[in-house]
Formats: sequence, structure tokens, C-alpha cells
Amino acid sequence: MNVRKNFPAALCLLFAGLTLSPAPTAHAQKDAGQPQSPSKYLFLTNVELKPDQGDAYAKLEADEVQAMRAAGAPSHYFAMWSITGADTHVLYFHGFESFADLQKNHDATMAMSKLNDTMKADDAQEAPLVAGHHASIYSWEKDLSGGGPIDLSKMRFMRILIMHVRSGHDEDFRHVAKTFVKDYAASLPEAHWAMFQKMFGTGSDNTYILCTPIESLSVVDDMMAGDKKLMDAVGEDHFALLLKGLDVSVESSEEDLFAFSNKISYVPDSWLSASPDFWGKK
Repeated sequence: MNVRKNFPAALCLLFAGLTLSPAPTAHAQKDAGQPQSPSKYLFLTNVELKPDQGDAYAKLEADEVQAMRAAGAPSHYFAMWSITGADTHVLYFHGFESFADLQKNHDATMAMSKLNDTMKADDAQEAPLVAGHHASIYSWEKDLSGGGPIDLSKMRFMRILIMHVRSGHDEDFRHVAKTFVKDYAASLPEAHWAMFQKMFGTGSDNTYILCTPIESLSVVDDMMAGDKKLMDAVGEDHFALLLKGLDVSVESSEEDLFAFSNKISYVPDSWLSASPDFWGKK
């Protein structure tokens, strides 16, 4: 499984104060049926595939998901396929509440010898299909996030905006982001997103991601209309100042769409029973 490669050595490095490679994590996905806030930390794994290898890769990952479910592995995650972007890639999202939980669930999974044999065999078969593999850990920035809790199991797509903040402008960026939160709460209270700041990984000193889970792509139309509604509510001058603040503080950014994958996600049983037409579909 891609989220576990080289984990034993990497875990030692992490707790020595260095870096971390992909790994399973604790409390990745919360139970379905009620709105909940994001986990305190997010482990994000980005797997870039070689051309025309998606089907073969998906089959191997689906086999691993079934093996994990049969073994009752403690760590859960959900995966998303890229809709936009230059390359075909898969994102794995793993939420966890503490690094102690991260280690606890890793140790429990590593103790499942039959499961580990299956995953090692699948990893060997996946290696020729993968062009690149990157992992990062982010922290949830509650004061930079908008809207209330949601039931993530009901979502089917996600809009992700990645932002690289200019050196020395982190406080400027956070000020503008907090202003956006305040303005949206006043004019578009139904809007929601979660902001995360990178803790470990390339660009950990200046990278943020803004994640917006989406039930249907039709919501994207509403988002575009919401930009104008916000500008009308706060006024053109105020809106222009916000955009100027972003331009000053953000060096580069990219926005992409992703689709949730039911076949290569290892989600809690409650997700399967809550949405059998999607998460429970074989």
C-alpha cells in the first residue's frame, strides 16, 4: 500500500525531530451520519502514475483495501483521483488526532503479518506503475477555515487550492485569510472549507492547502456565483483590497478538482452503511 512504504525507518526519524515518509494513521476518517470537524492533523500522500496505468494500479489498491478490511486494520483513509492537473495522480487523505495515535495504529497494523505480506507483494507489483510518490503532514488551521462541520462521507468531489506564501509574508497571508473567513461568515454562511498548513514535507515553511469537499459538481457553479455575491456584500473597494493582500502575500497557487474513489479507499464501516450506493458498491 502506497501510504506505508519505508515507514518503520521514517517513524524513527520523525520522533527524532526529522522527517516522515508515507504511513497509515489513526482516526483517519470519522464515523458517518453526523457533521464533524476535520482531524487535528492530515497526512496527505500524492501518487503520480505513469501514462495509462490507472486501471492496473486501481486493481492492486482495491485488493489491498479488501485485505485491510478482512484483517480489521485500525487505520482508515480515503483516496481521490485527479480530474484536473498535468498528470494522473491519486491523493490519499489520512486524518489523525495525535502523533501518539499515529504510532499506536502503525504498530498494530505492522503486527498483522498476513496483511503485511499481502501489501508487500502488491507494492512490488505497483512499483513499475508509479512515476512519483510524495508525502506531507499538515495541521488543521481552524481560524483560517470557514463554515461549520460536515458529514464527509456524503461528499463525492473535492476542490483543493494549494498556496505557496512568499518568504516573510506568513502573517500577512493569515490576516487576509482570517478576513475572508469573517466576510464569508457574514455574507455566505453556507460556504465551508478547511485550511491546512504544511508541517512536514517539501515547502513546509510556506505551504497551505484549502480543501472544499463537494457533494456534486453543480456546487462549483454556486461557488463561482458566490464570488460575485461576496463582492457585492463587502463592496468592490474592500474586495479589491483582499485580492491585493493575496497578491502581495502569495507567491504562487494552483487549484484542482478531485473525485472520491470508493474502490481504493479504506473507510469505516459506518460509511459503507450510510452510503451503500457509493461506499458500499463493489
